[in-house]
Amino acid sequence: MAKVIPQISLFLFITFLSNSAMYGQIDQLCRTANPFCSDAAQELTFPNTTGDDFLGLGQIGCLNTSQNASWYFIRIEESGRLEFDIQQWMDIDGDSRLDRGEQQLDVDFIAWGPFTTSFINCDDLATGCDLNGDTDTRPEECVNNADDPDFYIQDRDNTNIVDCSYAFTPVEGEETRFIETLTITDGQSGEYYIILVTNDSDESGVIQLQQTNLDEENAGTTDCSVLEPGVGPDIATCGEFPVTIEGRFPRVVGPPEIPAAIRFQWERAELGTTNFSPLGAVTDTPVLEVFSSGVYQLIGYSDTMATIEVGRDDLQVLDVSAIEITVDSNVAEESFAGSYTVTAQISASFNNVPDVQVLGFNDFEYRLDRDLGNGFIEYRAFQSSPVFSDVHPGDYRITARYRDCPASERESSIFMILGYPKYFTPNGDSFHDTWNIINPELSSQIPLIYIFDRYGKLLKQLRPDGAGWDGTYNGKNMPSSEYWFRVEFNEPTDPNMRRRVFAGSFSLIR
Repeated sequence: MAKVIPQISLFLFITFLSNSAMYGQIDQLCRTANPFCSDAAQELTFPNTTGDDFLGLGQIGCLNTSQNASWYFIRIEESGRLEFDIQQWMDIDGDSRLDRGEQQLDVDFIAWGPFTTSFINCDDLATGCDLNGDTDTRPEECVNNADDPDFYIQDRDNTNIVDCSYAFTPVEGEETRFIETLTITDGQSGEYYIILVTNDSDESGVIQLQQTNLDEENAGTTDCSVLEPGVGPDIATCGEFPVTIEGRFPRVVGPPEIPAAIRFQWERAELGTTNFSPLGAVTDTPVLEVFSSGVYQLIGYSDTMATIEVGRDDLQVLDVSAIEITVDSNVAEESFAGSYTVTAQISASFNNVPDVQVLGFNDFEYRLDRDLGNGFIEYRAFQSSPVFSDVHPGDYRITARYRDCPASERESSIFMILGYPKYFTPNGDSFHDTWNIINPELSSQIPLIYIFDRYGKLLKQLRPDGAGWDGTYNGKNMPSSEYWFRVEFNEPTDPNMRRRVFAGSFSLIR
């Protein structure tokens, strides 16, 4: 997988406000969002919120009330469409599964996005919709997605609200089973979405977002790396700067108990080294815009004076458009098959790093081009494997690059696959009785083929489109042994028509 830009997850912290206090404090609420993801391997649940004696944030978007609000964020890993079922229930046995007999709770939600980081200015979250596009937003103009499923999909709200619903969909035969549906039509890798989920019943339980379209074509995915503390995986960027990185060090329940980080220090070192130097002052927002390749380390402190360290982690950022790639090829030949296996071999360096693959940057892809007489054209499209099977004789070159980064593309030198059998058996049974190259189409380029014995004695001259060698010399059968051949021709792809020589060996078996 290509490297991705990791971001911060935050520990859940619920604040209750009356409607009158909402607009001044929503930023404090949004920044307490809890990381969420959903994939085929795990369906996570989080505790819901209870005990809000007020109306939460009051009316926001399509929600008339936002009591017991819980805040979450998700990060897109693979681009595409994402559809989620949102459920809330009383998890009596604590197994994080909705079991028969467990009471499901009504659940409403509103979602915003996309954002480049989870640490957004939450005062920028739209609290209403704008039907006429005059930038005057009002909650009354927002629509419940159950009443008009296309309202948010077609962005008729004219805001950064992605979806909103206060209805529930009963499952057939289970009238008390409530499900809301959240849709992100075209999530892009690295984007963030903020989700608010309510609990109007004020009953303790758990909340789950379950992606329902994972097995469908063009489905996107969420990035579960946001659940891990630290700064996440390395980043490969194709010359696109700045990139935003984040990190987190939440409270660890002991023993020993480790408090959460509330102050942060960024440091940087050159790739391949650990000579870190501080970047700016200590901050309370662990977000950094990165403008160059390097190793970036985040240190977390649990006190306001930044004296008690509670965690550190680092990641590598590499501009893969600037790496130097050298491409070579290896051809494996199969006797009488007429086809071959070509394997690309690369080395990739960056500044003082002789091999970026040693650092973990190994997401390369390869394309095979062929010359059909009018210049090189694509023969096999870019693929992650360096191995091309069932390749027929001809002139080729390989193009290698870091995944999805055209600026890093480099080509190999031109190489010829000259097809020839590794052995032949001139015993008169009509199977492999003669030997010749398998490229009769090269007869215009290769006028003659010269065959020698192991001592260098010339035994035969052949034409590529002729009958081939029958294993005789002056009418006498030559013994079973290793024989050599050589072809000379002018390189048609060389503007100077320089002479090329190809030589190889084969066995005569009687």
